[in-house]
Amino acid sequence: PAVIGASESESDGEYQYRYPLNSRFQTMATSKNINADEAKAKAIDDLVDIIETKDFLPGAEEHKAGINAERAALGLAPFPPEEKYLNEIPDLPSCDNCNKQESGEFFCSKCKCAFYCSSACQKVAWKVGGHKQACPQYEEQCQALGKQTVADMNDDTRPPVLRMQNLERLDNEGAYKVAVENGLHDTIVKLCKDDTDRALTRFRDGHVYDKTSYAHFVMMTLWRGQRNSRAGSFSYGKCDGTRVKKFIRSSPDAFPALWEACLALVMIPLDEDVYRKDPRLHHEVHQVARDVLAGFSQIFTNDGTSKAILRGPRTKNEETMVAFGKDRIEYFASTINPVIKALDGAKEGRDARSVLEGYIYQNSAMIAYRAREYGIDDDFASKLKMNPASTAMYRTIAVPLG
Repeated sequence: PAVIGASESESDGEYQYRYPLNSRFQTMATSKNINADEAKAKAIDDLVDIIETKDFLPGAEEHKAGINAERAALGLAPFPPEEKYLNEIPDLPSCDNCNKQESGEFFCSKCKCAFYCSSACQKVAWKVGGHKQACPQYEEQCQALGKQTVADMNDDTRPPVLRMQNLERLDNEGAYKVAVENGLHDTIVKLCKDDTDRALTRFRDGHVYDKTSYAHFVMMTLWRGQRNSRAGSFSYGKCDGTRVKKFIRSSPDAFPALWEACLALVMIPLDEDVYRKDPRLHHEVHQVARDVLAGFSQIFTNDGTSKAILRGPRTKNEETMVAFGKDRIEYFASTINPVIKALDGAKEGRDARSVLEGYIYQNSAMIAYRAREYGIDDDFASKLKMNPASTAMYRTIAVPLG
């Protein structure tokens, strides 16, 4: 009789069993001098082991189809259809040549630390971009830059500005990847919490090197888009969606730490001492608050980062995902409302031309838009405690970006 999944060698009569499994389970079992019945029994035993594990990677449907064909030939029921993960968001780095966002499918096979959107960009970087000369030492360089940058950020003997001044070391994806592997995300969470607790005191009473926001540095440097095309400039376009997504999903504390730090920065220009003490300082901290709110407008414009924020980790359960989103919506309302109240009651000049108020409503509109889009909440604006004048401003200013 024929042996399922086996082939007989012409030379010595050995049987080879090939099972179309995914890469973790792919095997070739070879046994000499056994007859077809023994081979079939072994095939069944092997399949039972496979059935009991039921560990198939998402997307390996071609492997499952091959196993189901063998199961059918052996008189066994097929595997049930695999339940798909919801909220699966691809994470691709930016291109190290043209800086196209979330496109780095290609990488240098030698150093494995340079990423590109296409073979054309990879060739340009190799021939004229300097990577050919840098490649032999590039991995070592990325290791050094990534580790040193995280160490500097964690060095609390330094004033804040010196801890953050070299974040541009991580512009290239290889060094950033090393930094993440060495605790960058946890460090950002820690520093954002420090902003929430102490940024007001630093700006109001600290030395000039203390008047710095960690969250502002992170958003304007590590996560800015178009890092290569606008190198040396304080302007940037969009946000680096992959970097932001990975941070948000690094821990349950990640997004709340960043969001609450940014809202804490919005409150600083409203402080009476900051306003009266130094007009130039007030202008600078008002700019910092505008920057972080503008940064969040870019974050909410990115569909992937919005899903990471409002839909949470990947899951196989739609109800779990929606419940996460509803909790997040309530969290947004509870954190935004005190800021709206403070801005409503701010004295003249604390929020020049109501810029911060406008950005708060802009971000609220983006949250409302995404909540509707993802089937989480149809009327987020009703949860915001706005007076009639604020409601009119919200309706005028709050236009979701796209």
